Amino acid sequence: MARQSETGSSTAEVAVLLPAVAILLAVVAGAGAVGGEQVRIQQAASAAARELARGSDSGTATGTAHRIAGGQISVSCGQAGEYGHVVVRSGVHLPLLGEVELRAEASARTEQQ
Repeated sequence: MARQSETGSSTAEVAVLLPAVAILLAVVAGAGAVGGEQVRIQQAASAAARELARGSDSGTATGTAHRIAGGQISVSCGQAGEYGHVVVRSGVHLPLLGEVELRAEASARTEQQ
C-alpha cells in the first residue's frame, strides 16, 4: 500500500482555526474594555455622589465625574430626599457588536450641617 503525503496538513488546520482564534481574541479584548470602562464610570458616579453629599452643587459633581471618567460620559445629578443621586452613562465600541451602553449610579446621604 502506498502512503499519501500529509505535507501541508498542519497549514490547512491553522488556516481553518485562525478566524476562530481572531474572534476569541476580539471577544477577550472587548470584555476587558467593557470591564475597565464600567469600573471607571462607577468610580466617577461614587465620587460625584460624595460631592453632592458634602453640599457641592451639581456642576462641581459633574466636573468630578468627568475628571475621573473622561469627557465622553453623560452625567445626571439630583437630590432624592436626603440623598444625592448620580447616574453616569458611557458607551464602548466593540469591533463585532458595535456600541455597548454602560450605566452606573450611586447615592450618598447628605451631611447634616
